[in-house]
Amino acid sequence: MKLPEKCIVCNSTEFDEFLKTKDFFLTQEDFSIYSCPSCGYKFTHPVPAPEIIGNYYKSTDYVSHSDTKKGLFFKLYHFIKKYNLRKKQKLIFTYKTSGNILDYGCGTGDFLGVFNPSVWHTTGIEPDTETRNYAIKKNNISVSSPEELQNLKPASFDVITLWHVLEHIADIELKINQLKSLLKPDGIIVIAVPNSNSYDALCYKDYWAGYDVPRHLHHFNPFTLEKFLIKHHFNIISKKNMFFDSFYVSILSEKYKKNIWGIFRAVWVGLFSNLKTYNKKYMASSIIFVCTPKSHF
Repeated sequence: MKLPEKCIVCNSTEFDEFLKTKDFFLTQEDFSIYSCPSCGYKFTHPVPAPEIIGNYYKSTDYVSHSDTKKGLFFKLYHFIKKYNLRKKQKLIFTYKTSGNILDYGCGTGDFLGVFNPSVWHTTGIEPDTETRNYAIKKNNISVSSPEELQNLKPASFDVITLWHVLEHIADIELKINQLKSLLKPDGIIVIAVPNSNSYDALCYKDYWAGYDVPRHLHHFNPFTLEKFLIKHHFNIISKKNMFFDSFYVSILSEKYKKNIWGIFRAVWVGLFSNLKTYNKKYMASSIIFVCTPKSHF
């Protein structure tokens, strides 16, 4: 498979191999991550064909598609998840307290499930059929496939969210433009991605769970994400760190390294990753950007 013709961030045509890694989560297949020397954007290569990419998500251990609570790791994940759901909701309430909200890549629908249906009209987009049906049943919400995105009414949403989803999207430039067209003039889009410049990414290198190849196709840092969003005519109105993600990613990275005492090291790495944000603001494991369409800001 050929490398992309140009960088999606800066349009450069030159790429360097950054590191070799593998799908530690499921198949153990080898992949490479390439970097654009001009801007620092990174991407997975090769990318599985559209007809087989879904196979890399087929596991009951894939947390965004499952409610399994087996084992210490998943119990810890769901504890953190409940906390994060309220934090995410609080973030939305900073800008909007009612209206139409679209969660792209909604998984089991738990984020949309925390919004009061009397003041919020919720819509989910989820590519996996089984997960989509489960989300509808569990949270009594409207969930459609990505193909239905083009049928939604333009300029109809007050809020659009992508919680660790942007990095999964193959046709990323098409989708970000489609999503922008769905925002109301004063609407906001909230995007959270893993930070490939984080302390834990630098610490774990090819074992860093934030790379999650080949499910994660794009690997952003705060600078490349900002450039990408500006390129597509967004104004960034807020940037935030996701505190708990550094612990979750570090625990998973230690699991990939098969370190039996890894949970203790993971807690230390996660804590240090967050402490780094005090003097180097964008060293956190995950980052959140809140944006508004440039033409309406």
